[in-house]
Amino acid sequence: MSQIEIDNIKSWTNKEISTPYLLISQEDSTLHLGYYAGMGTADSTSIEQLPPIYKEIIGAWLKSGVLRQAGESFPLYPGSHMFKRLILDYSY
Repeated sequence: MSQIEIDNIKSWTNKEISTPYLLISQEDSTLHLGYYAGMGTADSTSIEQLPPIYKEIIGAWLKSGVLRQAGESFPLYPGSHMFKRLILDYSY
């Protein structure tokens, strides 16, 4: 595990950062990286598209409680899955 991946995940889970941001589907628990796509729209990329180390770190942090779901569920666009943001829980 390198510091680059950890720093990226910390950035994606910082609630002060608007894009990109780490998401979890409320329908199938898949992980996604959401981002602003321009002109008022958003989209996402599955974490599966990234190197496997990202999924390993995120999975371990979710399991241990370092990452938690936050806020209300929302769609990225009409007809998309419902998502929640994942944020770091700094109480750990």
